[in-house]
Parts: sequence; C-alpha cells; structure tokens
Amino acid sequence: MEEWIMKKTRTFLFLMLAALTGLTACQSLPEQGPAYRVTASLETMTRTQLVPEGDIYKVYWTAGDRIAITAASGTAYYTADSGGATTATFSLAEGVAPGGGRFTAWYPASLAEGSLPAVQIFRADGTVETPMCAEAESLDFSFRNLCGVIRLDVVTPLQGIHIDRIVLQADQGLSGQFYRSGDIAVVPGSDGVRLDCGGVALGEIPVSFYVNVPANIYTGLSITLYTRDGRSQQVRLKDGASYCVERSEVCEIALSAADFETNQYEPARLRPGADFNHLIKSLSGTKRGATEADTTVKRVVFETGSKVSAGLHVESYDSPWPVYMNWRQIDSTIIVSTPAGSFRTGSMCAYMFAYLYMLEEVVNFKSVDTTPALDVDNMFAYAGYRSSRLTVDLSAMRTLNVTNFYRMFYFCESVEELDLSGFDTSNAVTMDNMFRSCRRLRKLDLSSFNTSRVKTFRSMFNMCESLEELNIDNFNTDSGELMSYMFYKMGKVRKISIRGMNINRPTTTVYYFFQGNPNLEELYVGDGFRRPEELSMPSSFFAGASDAAGFRTASNVGSLRIYCTAASADWLARTTLRFLHSGYRNAARIDVTFTDDATGVTLSPTWAPN
Repeated sequence: MEEWIMKKTRTFLFLMLAALTGLTACQSLPEQGPAYRVTASLETMTRTQLVPEGDIYKVYWTAGDRIAITAASGTAYYTADSGGATTATFSLAEGVAPGGGRFTAWYPASLAEGSLPAVQIFRADGTVETPMCAEAESLDFSFRNLCGVIRLDVVTPLQGIHIDRIVLQADQGLSGQFYRSGDIAVVPGSDGVRLDCGGVALGEIPVSFYVNVPANIYTGLSITLYTRDGRSQQVRLKDGASYCVERSEVCEIALSAADFETNQYEPARLRPGADFNHLIKSLSGTKRGATEADTTVKRVVFETGSKVSAGLHVESYDSPWPVYMNWRQIDSTIIVSTPAGSFRTGSMCAYMFAYLYMLEEVVNFKSVDTTPALDVDNMFAYAGYRSSRLTVDLSAMRTLNVTNFYRMFYFCESVEELDLSGFDTSNAVTMDNMFRSCRRLRKLDLSSFNTSRVKTFRSMFNMCESLEELNIDNFNTDSGELMSYMFYKMGKVRKISIRGMNINRPTTTVYYFFQGNPNLEELYVGDGFRRPEELSMPSSFFAGASDAAGFRTASNVGSLRIYCTAASADWLARTTLRFLHSGYRNAARIDVTFTDDATGVTLSPTWAPN
C-alpha cells in the first residue's frame, strides 16, 4: 500500500430550515391542506446533497428528504416539499403534529432512534445523508451538523478495479448508539462504518468517497477497500498516530491502492440477528420488527459460492464479502447468498429467525459459523409457530462463547427434533425458557451440555408436551438460582432423571417444579435434591391443593416411583408430594414409593401432614 496523505479540511455550512407554517396540535391528520399532506412512501435513504463551492461545502435539501420531530407527545415525520437550497419547507407525513413545548428535530429521520447508521451509501458528489439535529421551542429550526466527513480520494495504477465497499474502523466508535455532547455525536464502543459503493471504478484519476463520522481524535484508524471480485486492501495509520476530525468539517485523505489481496478463505459476515430478522420481514413484504409476526416466509436458504450479485445487502459492515438476500415469492423462500465459501455471524445472534410463524425449513445452516456468538436469546422464538413442521440442522452450530440461551427455542411449536450434539455450553449463564412450549419435540439429547455456570433454568422444559423421557443427569446446578417451572406441564413425560441436580442453595427457587405431569411414572434424583430445613416448602412443587385429575402429577398412571437417597426422600415427603400420596381434597390417591438409587432398598420416610 502506498502512503496516504492528509489534506486541508473544508467547512460545510449549517443548514437553516425555514419555519414550518400552519402546524398546530391535533388528534388526527386532516385529509387536506399542504401543511398536513400525507405521503405513502417511507424512504430510509434520502438524497441531501453536499455541494462544494470553493473551500465551502453547502448542505442542500432534496425534495422528499425526511426528518423526525420528537416532543413530549411523541414523534412525527415530515418530508421536504422541494430541494436545491439550504432552506426548505416540510409537510407532515406521519404521526401527529406536535403541540407546544420543546422540540428536537433529526435528519435523517432514523436518528430519532438514537443510532448512527453502520452502513452508508456512496454518492459521487457527497454523502447521501448528513446527520443533523436541531432544538427549538417553536417549529422553526436551525439544524447543526452532528458529525464531520472524511473524504477519501483514491487512485490505483491497476486495471479493472471496482470498489464494492469501504470499511473504516478505529479504536473509537464510528457508528451505533450515540448521545449528544453539545452539538457533537458521541459514540461509545468501537463499531466501524461501511460505505457501500456498488462497483465504483478506480483508475489514475482520483475518485472521491465521502463518509460521515463523529467528530473525534481517532487512533488505530484503518481503511479497508473491498473489490467486487473478492479482493481487499487495508491501510492503517502508523502505531501511535492520531487523526483529528472536527465537527462540520470535511477532512480529505489521499490514498493510492495497489496491493489488493484475495479473500478466498475468509467467511462472509452477517449482520446482527435482529437486523437480519428485520431485513427478512422487510423483503417478504411484512416490514415488521424482530418481535412481530411474519406469516409469509416458509424457507430460509443459505447459499455459498454463489454468483448472485444483486439483492438486499445483509452483510456486516466489516464483511470481506458481500451477502445478498432475495425473496422468491413462488415458494415463499428467502435466499441468502454469498460468493464466499461460508458465512459467519457476529456476537449477536438474538432474534435471527424469531417470529417467522410459517417457517418450515432453514437450509444449509451448517455453512454458518456461529463461533463468535455470545447471545442467542430468542434466536428461534416462535419460529414455525403455525407451520406443519420446522426442520433445521443445528449439528454444526458452535456455542462455545454463548452466555445467554434465554428463550432460544421459545414456542417453537412445530419442531420435532433438535440435534444439539455440537453445543458447548460451558460459558452459559442463563437457559431461562430455553425450550419452553416446544410442544411437538419428541426427543432431546442434552448429554453434551455443561451447566456449571448457569444461574437461571426457569421454565426450561415448561410445556414440552411430547417428550416422554428426559435424562439430564449431567446437569450441574450448583450455580442455579431461578429454577421454578422447570418441568411444568410436560404432558406425556413418563421418566425424568436429574441425578446431578442440586437445589439446596438458600437462594434457589423451585416453585411449580413438577406440577402438571399426569403421566410421570419414574423420577431419579440425587442427594443434592433437597432443601435446608429452615426454608419453607416450595409452592405447588408436585401439585396444587386443588389440582384436578389429568393435571395432578402422576394422576393418569396412578403411581410414582422415586429413586433417591434417604435424605432426599425425607425432604420430598414434606413437599406437596404429600397431596398425591394422601389423595388430598377428595382427589384419587397416588401410590408414591421411594427406592434407594444405590441399593434398590425401599425407603420409608415420614410423610408430613396435609
């Protein structure tokens, strides 16, 4: 890589927005009147121009530009009536016109959500969006820039170089959640930013690329250029060097790129799970968030080595390869494709396939490396909730670094088999509701699970109604605290084996533990399955006082054999297990017997009174 050169900076003018006339508080949108014109289009990318005039850049509005105005009454959205000037009038497009009070206005409108975008779009004459903010006590705003701009002037002596995207990273944050310090956007963390270029040709004449970045003194700044044919080149500042970007300035950097290398063995990197989910729903036509239901998508297919070069970009900002998402309406399939040999997730896989109600199949998920994942909560929540059957091969999924398994398969009602043999859960902290309401799940082998660090097991198998046998003798619950409803309403379960389970910590909760299992015949527990005498008995541990037949544990089979130690038997005889043994409140009596798990000798604990 040739040297890069910092050039002089140019200031871009603050935008003065004309007064928004005729806007008064109202309860609904009038059907007519220019100040309240409602538009159907909700553009996510607008076209505000950054126009150079000598050493000054002017920010010009473009017709259709969209701003958000927030107030105590909520958020309203407005669009520009015209463009080509530093002032414009805007008309109400969505929401309720704000009444009195103090207002904050944002451009682009998405800034109202408190996040600087990780992906920006190339424009030859400037930035597509120039982040700005204004505060006022009337609807007459003077916008001020929240960021500065880095302009990269790039040349190459090589032939046939087409830039697909440019990634900037530093030791300081360039995108993501931000807060304001005066007029400056401050971004915690160290997330970078990507400029999608779409194949801009390079040559010996400099091509300019504009990127919005927060004002800051950057260290560790690196710039990576990716070509359309899968090559890349990275430039970094010298160790210890810093680079200052002022608010409302354009800082120019000259680059000569001549050392592009092939990314042949690098995986394509996917966007975070919630973003990935939102893009699926947007592409299929539902345009809903990660926690909202989609009833359209039936299949998600991952394709590697693909020649597809069009579609919605769904790669992470720092991906060495593009990833395209396309919708095949004929069979309700989302196709995720990349020219790379594999995919890789980031640290956040949460909500990746969540609330895809009609999902029947995830194809080739083995091509997705999940090793970086820290969080898989709600990853498949409600996936296949209304489909006839959900199939997904998770045998190659890697979870070594995952700490949060909260609701991973929550209400996956149509999944019948899960191969979790590749799961490494040694760093897991929560498995709260992990398999809750997997009603058709017939078999579950968790022998590979390490639960020594897990604190929450609450409702882990709650309403797994088709499991007839569950063996988790390998579960270490020494760290367990919240464990209530763990085996609640497992309708068909006949045998539960939990010999390694420890519930004797004073901070552990085990309410409603086995309640609602009318077909349970055999239970295997260890010596740690008892509570200190000074602690109160857990509510409805085996049954509630008024549970009816068909819901009361073991009521369908009429007997329950528990394999345990003498100490555990003595404690169990004092729990609500006594309701089953005595036939409390005119319920049918259930024959409860205790057997020493080591010797086979029948145990005779003293039953507590009802």
